[in-house]
Formats: sequence, C-alpha cells, structure tokens
Amino acid sequence: MKSFFSLFFGLFLCVSSFAQSSQNYQFYVNRIKQFSKPARILRNDINTQGNGSIEFTNAKNQILRFRLQDNKLQLGSCRIAFEIYYYENNYLRRVESLDSNGNLIGCNLKLNGEAVTEYILEKPTLYLKKKKVIDDAEGNIDMKDDSNEKIIRVEYFDSNNKPIMLLKPVYISSKTYWQNNIRMAWP
Repeated sequence: MKSFFSLFFGLFLCVSSFAQSSQNYQFYVNRIKQFSKPARILRNDINTQGNGSIEFTNAKNQILRFRLQDNKLQLGSCRIAFEIYYYENNYLRRVESLDSNGNLIGCNLKLNGEAVTEYILEKPTLYLKKKKVIDDAEGNIDMKDDSNEKIIRVEYFDSNNKPIMLLKPVYISSKTYWQNNIRMAWP
C-alpha cells in the first residue's frame, strides 16, 4: 500500500510539474498581442534544465516560437525573442520578428534590416513541382538557385510595419522558401 501511495505521489508531481511548466510558457505567449489565443503547444523541445525551443499554434494558422535558456527567454540575433509565422492554406505568407516585449524589431544582420517578411507565390504550380522534388528528398537535395524564375517574391517591412522600398523586386529560391516554410532557421 505504501508503494502505491509513493507511485501515486510521484505521478502527481510529474503531472503538476508539466502543468506548471506549460503555464510558465503561456506567460510568454500572453505577451504577444498579435498572436491569437487560445493556443496549444505544437512542438516542445525544452529539456529538463529549461533549455530549448517551443512552438505554439492557434486556429488562425499562426505559429509562435521562441527559445528558453535556464527557463528564461533567450534572445537571438539583434535581440529577437519571438517569431510569428502566418500560414494560409499551409503556405507561409508572413514572418514577424519580435523583441521580448512583443514589438516588431528590425535586424541589421538581415538583408534589408527587416522586421517582417511577406512571401508571395507568383507561380504556385511551378513551386508545387519543385516542392515535390524537395519533399521527396526530405530537404536533402542541392538545387540550383531558381530565384531568377520569379516563383516566390518577398517584400520587407520595417519595425513600424512600413514597406522597405527596394529598387527592384526580390525573389527567393524554392528551396529557401521550403526551408522557411518548415521553420528551419533561427535568428
């Protein structure tokens, strides 16, 4: 009987510890006004020491992600703490970089110092063909840069959400878009 209570108590501590850590993460989610609530955990790679990354998603097809170190918010390059990914029909449409208070933050390490990147699929059928090749190789394929085929155009916005004017349109490769779509890189 004593071992039953020990097992029950151990299980209770484990469950309450998970619930408490989940609530701690929710504290960070609540900082981000532009991220729709309620949200659920999509991916949790935080270890027992409180180090790693976590992603939340919601009914609006947004994904909020951030990293922790010792259970504290970890700032990335240019003091970027959070990123919100906006999807439409399973395709990435927009990425916002935010500081620890949830404000848009530009980054001089990025190509144009942008805080926001928007993706426009100008040739969706052609992208789907290239995506299939990338998917079949699980991303492990060297492809020639196809940005000159003008398949995916990007637009950049500053920390005030104002467009960054460029001399000519900017196109990215299908592979780069595919990597961004699955959130491979961190700032």
